[in-house]
Amino acid sequence: MAHVETNVAIDSFQGKLKRKDRIVYRTRGGRTHAYAMDHPFRGTASAEQGATRSTFGEAVKQASVILRDPELRAQWEKKYADYRKHFRHRAPTPENPKPNNHFCTTLRGFIISSLKAAN
Repeated sequence: MAHVETNVAIDSFQGKLKRKDRIVYRTRGGRTHAYAMDHPFRGTASAEQGATRSTFGEAVKQASVILRDPELRAQWEKKYADYRKHFRHRAPTPENPKPNNHFCTTLRGFIISSLKAAN
């Protein structure tokens, strides 16, 4: 970790400057620090990771088929419109002070998350 003298360019900046950058900037307590990212894990995937990747891959393949078929796409667009209408009206309640804040912003993402949850 290194302390960075702030200037206008990186004042209160957090994150990487470019996509493949290995240096991450974080601002904590009014001070900006630079951290070097470790190399990602390159070992073999566990059984749980393999299962998750395969179910996600299957959901992506099914979503691609659905998006190419006009009839199926129309059905999913209706579901997505209903989802968007009801999701946006959720507000914190005493019983549920933190409602689910995850919101699918695209039809493709909605289809994939729905299919993955069903598996």
